[in-house]
Amino acid sequence: MPNEFATMREIGRLFGVTNHTIGRKLKELGLRTPDGKPSSEAFSRGLVEQKWTDDHKHYCWVWHIAKTVPLLEKAGLVRQQPEVP
Repeated sequence: MPNEFATMREIGRLFGVTNHTIGRKLKELGLRTPDGKPSSEAFSRGLVEQKWTDDHKHYCWVWHIAKTVPLLEKAGLVRQQPEVP
């Protein structure tokens, strides 16, 4: 995989679902808070980090692909693509 981290939208593409579906599943796993921010557990496990957008005007949260995707698969999501596009 070219990048170690990906947005929820990019991870969603792996599973053929929206970023909203990924977000809900991460909440179910305790990796996002009810208001949608990464949980302290997500940070302590090295699953997420903050990244500036390409225009350097905002930041977003990106998820470690190799650590997060297997958790989502264990939670019932089925991968549709082998790699993040």
